[in-house]
Amino acid sequence: MNTNVLLITPYTFNSHGGVQNQVNLMQEYLDEHKLFDVKVFAHGKDPSLENNKIFNIPFNSSISSVMLFPGKKLFHEYLDWADVVHVHEPFVPLIFWRLPKNKKYVFTHHAALNSFVQVILNLIYKMFKYKAVSTHVSNEAKKNALTLSNKTTLIPNMIKINREASYNNSEGYLFIGRNEKRKNLKFFNMLSMHKSFKDKKFIAITNELFDTSTIDLHLNPSDEEKNTLLLRTNIYLALNTKSESFGITLLEAVNHGNLVVSSDLVAFKDVLEDSFIVFKNNNFNSLVSVLSDLTTKDLKILWEKQYEDIKKYDLSKNMSEFISIYSKL
Repeated sequence: MNTNVLLITPYTFNSHGGVQNQVNLMQEYLDEHKLFDVKVFAHGKDPSLENNKIFNIPFNSSISSVMLFPGKKLFHEYLDWADVVHVHEPFVPLIFWRLPKNKKYVFTHHAALNSFVQVILNLIYKMFKYKAVSTHVSNEAKKNALTLSNKTTLIPNMIKINREASYNNSEGYLFIGRNEKRKNLKFFNMLSMHKSFKDKKFIAITNELFDTSTIDLHLNPSDEEKNTLLLRTNIYLALNTKSESFGITLLEAVNHGNLVVSSDLVAFKDVLEDSFIVFKNNNFNSLVSVLSDLTTKDLKILWEKQYEDIKKYDLSKNMSEFISIYSKL
């Protein structure tokens, strides 16, 4: 008899995000597994939830689009079906959704939170005494996980490794991210107008138009369209300034033939721990200097090192750890 796994998250799938990306990958993997059946309870996944109000909440230097009040009847139908409930970012479901305690839970923590928020969550979580396996996607997210449980396991974010990947010959710079302060699209725009890079093409995948004559803008493309754009550049710039716990776009970029250059955030250096190329956080002159220095380097060799680095995030490898957890609950 198969084990029924319910994946839930408060984030709407009508918006792009790292958590949604991971839930989709896990659903796809479990769909193909002969010992498990899977469902996802989230706004944007079930048409019955489309009329539920979505709240756009400023949180962690970004705007989080979340469902705070799911329909109780439908939610409990999903819960009754499930043998295992895997909750991604548990603070909203625990505080607002009133999860029943008679289920087998796995909680996965994705966010890197500041110390003040961690203290508040620790106080709130003391009200909830759930027996659950706790996991975190990165060392930065571990701090979040420890507010709920004093024991948590690192299972990093995952990606399907492209075994046919090779370094792109097309010269250009790529940006992926919402047009919000911490994503630092401003630096990408400044770079596109810099005299040293006038011969380069600049492509940005973002969420809103802005006035530019130097950047090829693409708003909210599908995954297929995004993958095509990734093949048109050879360097991906992760310019983020703060509040990053992992950096799934770094993996996606390398997986599609781009060398990654990032700010020196701990989370980004952890993702490519043996092959990172970084500039000083929020320092434009440092960014220009690093990119200028790369003109004398063999970029293909540097990319090959990053490609080796991302293999530890292979979907099959890391899902085997969740399969083991599900099987033991």
